Amino acid sequence: MIPGKRYLLAALTGFCTCLQLVSAAEIRGTVTVEYQGMFDPDGATPVYPVAVALLPASGQHLPRRSPHVEQVEIIGNRMRPAFLMVHKGDRVRFINRDHVFHELFTLSADHPVALQLGKASTAGSQQSLRLDQTGTTHFFCRIHSKSYARIEVVDTPYLQMVQPGHQFHFVGLAAGEWKLRLASADGKTRWLPVTAMTSPAPLRLSVMSRGGGRGDTSSMISRNRHEY
Repeated sequence: MIPGKRYLLAALTGFCTCLQLVSAAEIRGTVTVEYQGMFDPDGATPVYPVAVALLPASGQHLPRRSPHVEQVEIIGNRMRPAFLMVHKGDRVRFINRDHVFHELFTLSADHPVALQLGKASTAGSQQSLRLDQTGTTHFFCRIHSKSYARIEVVDTPYLQMVQPGHQFHFVGLAAGEWKLRLASADGKTRWLPVTAMTSPAPLRLSVMSRGGGRGDTSSMISRNRHEY
């Protein structure tokens, strides 16, 4: 082999190896929920997942992703799931499974939402909504006071809903500093600086919950919060 070509091949091999190492960076760990107040949740309390999202800290490239369609069903005058996270630009389809009407709304001076859902199995029992504003959006029903859903909207494809104590895992990342966003169903959003690297030690994180995991709407803010 010609010496020049040998050096070029070695350089290309080294470059590809570096790219593989960069793309092999990852962030992983577990999140627990700490409950405020006098009482911890019991066996009758629904356990909500934790919303975990990873965002660039210094302009890292994010892969493109086609919009998804998530689904919220109204059953027994309750929205299910009552807590979820979507990518900016995703759509949420609200489906009424009850044989009564529902009127959904959000409290926001900038981007108010109002959806009227007909009875189950009728033409108007479904409505689809595209979510383009990042942050937290709270959905209520004008007719049924206990019908509620909290939807987190993030501008990243790196998002996972994980049960407390279970592992989240983001792979194929650019090595370096990132921002981790944690949110519980009835707690404040928590931001943490994290580092993506090859074979990292697992993180052990926690997030606060104010209502014992019950998703208490009385503690929720009354308008959308645009966080970034």
